[in-house]
Amino acid sequence: MGGTGGGRFTPLLTYLTLFVFFGGLYFCWGLAIGKVGGYSYLNAALNADHERVIGDLTVVNAYHGRTDVHPLFVLLLNPVGVLLTKAFGSQLTAAVLMNSVAGALCVVMTKAFLRRAGLSELIAILFAAILGLSSTHIFFGSTPETWIFAAAGVILLFNLAVFTPGSTSRFLPAGIFAVGMCTPNFVPAVIAFGASVYKSVSFRVVIVKTLIFGFLITGCVAALSIVQKFLYPRSVLFFLPEVYRNELGAYSPVVKYFGGLELSYLWARLGELAGPLFLYNLIAPETVVNWCSAGRFCLPLKPFVDVDLSRLSPLGLVAAAIWVGLIIWAAYSFIKHKENRTPVLIGLLLTLAFGLAFYYFYGTTLYVYAISTAFPLLASVALALRSYDRPGTKAFYVLTGALTCFLFLELVHNVNFLYGIFAVYRDYPFAISP
Repeated sequence: MGGTGGGRFTPLLTYLTLFVFFGGLYFCWGLAIGKVGGYSYLNAALNADHERVIGDLTVVNAYHGRTDVHPLFVLLLNPVGVLLTKAFGSQLTAAVLMNSVAGALCVVMTKAFLRRAGLSELIAILFAAILGLSSTHIFFGSTPETWIFAAAGVILLFNLAVFTPGSTSRFLPAGIFAVGMCTPNFVPAVIAFGASVYKSVSFRVVIVKTLIFGFLITGCVAALSIVQKFLYPRSVLFFLPEVYRNELGAYSPVVKYFGGLELSYLWARLGELAGPLFLYNLIAPETVVNWCSAGRFCLPLKPFVDVDLSRLSPLGLVAAAIWVGLIIWAAYSFIKHKENRTPVLIGLLLTLAFGLAFYYFYGTTLYVYAISTAFPLLASVALALRSYDRPGTKAFYVLTGALTCFLFLELVHNVNFLYGIFAVYRDYPFAISP
């Protein structure tokens, strides 16, 4: 089941190739978009916080207000960003470099995770490349944002679940990093840890050890947040009650207007989530330029809201059909093959379910959060299909062919999506007044 298909290259060379290719791809696109003004606040693409993140990464005395939900982002990354800014003489270059390295590491760690979980070399490379070329990873891996670092934290945690299961000494720093990048990562952290110890101890012991691990993460992140506040006075302590009251404005309409919404909307909210969290995180719909009248504030590129399949190109529709087919195949395999229902796969599905539940109640610009479901979704499909990853069988060739076709379509479609964002800023002078 875990064959070596594609074994002409050493594993180290494979990982290095993936890192250099995706790191270079992200870095070049990130610089290109930045140099045509894509990261100014008024011109922010898809409601991302590029300019704020560049400041968090590279400026010591910037206002680090979003440490309320990204509690250790500044403490862990700003020292590196400041050094790189001095080395390159450019905040943009430093921020894009750090971002692209995080994006490339996501791809490398995904491949490592899948190989350790039992997939063959070829299938693991194809799934890792699909993640790297997904719409969310190619966008957030290229353009400076907190979300690529948050995604890297979750992927790191699940790598530890298969490489060093139950090792608190290794899980704890990884969990601190993951939660420090984004507070909702607390749930994937405890899920990954719990899944890693599930087979070795009783269920009761799993619960106790996981609770202790959760308390350790919370305490360490809180303590480091205080250290960060001392070193960066313009940061925010994430555990203060007012922080969460301030987040009320970002809650979904389900919470903001609860009691005044019709039952039909409560069901419709699930439909709103399905696109960004299960499809558009891999295949981007067409972006829409939000043209502005003189003196009126707006964003050049609308976020992906109220989208349907008509917003996909013909190539995107074919890719979507292949991906839906792979999900159905994976669901069938999950039901049929008991040996595939490992604790780690269950952990991935629970992480995916948490993302669906969390963003049902929180979030208005769903594409910004869609990257959080890309890895658990893709990895769940990959592990569920593991029974068909036997080189030399017909099922293996079908799986390889489907993944290869999807990867090619995804490459063409999503690079065109990223080029479209670049072209908007390059070709149109947005003179926007707030």
